[in-house]
Amino acid sequence: MIDLPFLTNLLLGVNDILASAVLIVSFSLLVYLVLQNRYTSIARALAVLLGSIVVVFGGDVLTQHVQREETLHFLLRAQWLGIVGVPAGYIHLADALLDFSGQHHLRRRWSVPAAYLISAMFLVLAWGTDLVLRNGVQVQPIAQFNAGPLFWVFTLYFAIACLAGLAATLRVRDAALTPTLRRRITYLSLTFVGPAIAVYPFLIIPLPENVIPFTVVLFLVAVGNVAVLMMTTVMVYSIAFQGLPLPDRLIKQDFIRWVLYGPFVGVSIALFLRATPILARWLGLPEQVLLTAGVVIMTVIMPLFVNRLKPYLDALVYAQDHAEIDYLRALPRNTFTQADLRSLLENTLVVACGALRSETGFVAAPDDAGNYTVKTLVGSRQAVRRFVNEHPLTELMAHLSRLPVRPPGDTPPAEAFLRVEGFWLLPLRTPDRTLLGCLGIAYPHETLSTDARRLIGALTHRMELALETVQMQQRLFNTLRGLAPDMQSLQHLSTQLEQATPASLQTLESDVASLPEFPQLVKEALTHYWGGPKLSESPLLGLRTVRRVLEEQGGSPTRALQAVLRQAIENLRPDAQLDPSAQEWLLYNILEMRFLQGRRIRETADRLAMSESDLYRKQRIAVEEVARQLALMEESANRAMVER
Repeated sequence: MIDLPFLTNLLLGVNDILASAVLIVSFSLLVYLVLQNRYTSIARALAVLLGSIVVVFGGDVLTQHVQREETLHFLLRAQWLGIVGVPAGYIHLADALLDFSGQHHLRRRWSVPAAYLISAMFLVLAWGTDLVLRNGVQVQPIAQFNAGPLFWVFTLYFAIACLAGLAATLRVRDAALTPTLRRRITYLSLTFVGPAIAVYPFLIIPLPENVIPFTVVLFLVAVGNVAVLMMTTVMVYSIAFQGLPLPDRLIKQDFIRWVLYGPFVGVSIALFLRATPILARWLGLPEQVLLTAGVVIMTVIMPLFVNRLKPYLDALVYAQDHAEIDYLRALPRNTFTQADLRSLLENTLVVACGALRSETGFVAAPDDAGNYTVKTLVGSRQAVRRFVNEHPLTELMAHLSRLPVRPPGDTPPAEAFLRVEGFWLLPLRTPDRTLLGCLGIAYPHETLSTDARRLIGALTHRMELALETVQMQQRLFNTLRGLAPDMQSLQHLSTQLEQATPASLQTLESDVASLPEFPQLVKEALTHYWGGPKLSESPLLGLRTVRRVLEEQGGSPTRALQAVLRQAIENLRPDAQLDPSAQEWLLYNILEMRFLQGRRIRETADRLAMSESDLYRKQRIAVEEVARQLALMEESANRAMVER
């Protein structure tokens, strides 16, 4: 014979744990949605549904442990804030989905405020009258009000809203043009009833005990909670990022990471806390001691477990690209940074100076702007500064470049050194004999011994390798920065095509910022900033940011585009506290002088103390930064339009 009281208590305990799990998962997904995508109408409607689930299940968790009858009545009525929110959220979501697919209808616009108004009316009735809920709590292990005369009217409204939302979802699925969007909407269709199952107050409906035993009801509630847990998660994944310029793989990766660090860890800790009293009785230990030890263990183990699990889940996301992604993930650890370079140069310089019984030395190499500077020094800063002021590094490098080239790693001959006022200078070169910089050591003697030259040759080989590696990395990073606008544009275009509907295809051609040639269009418009066909006939005139300022510029598209370009350049202006020699100031000054002031290449190069070839290279980087800034401005304009 089955012990029914034991089975009932077991099912109540299981339902209590599952309710806590649904609460944690729903709240985590709600916070994630608000932080990641709170601008689109679809996300806001989904947030209403998730918030409703949080309110209802939060009430369920609290009512299991409430002590006072007044508090119980308050919580049961407060849960209706979430119950009435679901049908309004369904109507809101249906309207947002139809708008996304281009199926606009003026009369449907009134359905969303009407749904929220009807839900508010039912909330008032449930809170302050007996028309929806009758006073008196049912005498059952799960506390519930009895159904009032209008409860069945609310049930009809609830069902109509749910079915209307599901019908709209199926219409959007039929309008989807790509397999990716059709797959997401299919997921949504299959999980659409999740919030309805989660919040509808089934237990208010009176059922005779001899028809459905209460243990069966509890079992069905447990199954429903598990279904809600899975359906809500899939529902959020399927449409939460609709309209954002993110590829599907990034959505999956971000979503998996959030699930691991949010719901997974939260549910695990909640299960442990619920199991602590049972374990304490079984082990015969004080509950507080076991709880303290368990919290410490969970705090240490859970991050380790998540870090171990995450690579396997990432492998599922990047099944076809795992080799490239694994390499890029390991790149930060393998990169030899500027800080690493300074440390190696300083340590090598200390060893070289110590071996020669010298107190002062320095290493000079080009900076980002191509000008030679002292990268690191040991000993007297005043002596190095005085030497550099009296003998500019540019002139020294010109002399050093004419010295005999030594084979890498060999002992440098005496003629490979240049002696200037007590400093012995040795050029640092790449294997192809390109000058990297120089090593300078204060050594008062007239000659260097063979042992000293052998030691310096061995140490400078490390310096040459480090300087060459950092320069190669810098060229690689500059190339990647140059590719960034194109990669972002391609990702945006790919996302638009993944989420394509007939309505979105109509606006795809007008989205200038997503074109691969967008940086080139920006360069041409800047070149003709003060007049010319590349400005007056530029495709950039179709940017939303340009159309927004058209009226402010007297209706002139050309002046509007000039204003937008000027604003993009101004957005790149560095903070006044930043070092004037920083890369950011150099790029901004190039943009201002070349395009806003209209100066020629030669004049700009002279004013910035740089070669024309270096100016052309920096100008290309600066123009790409303007293109990136324009793309961000356009994305902001698109977001503002979606919010309206």
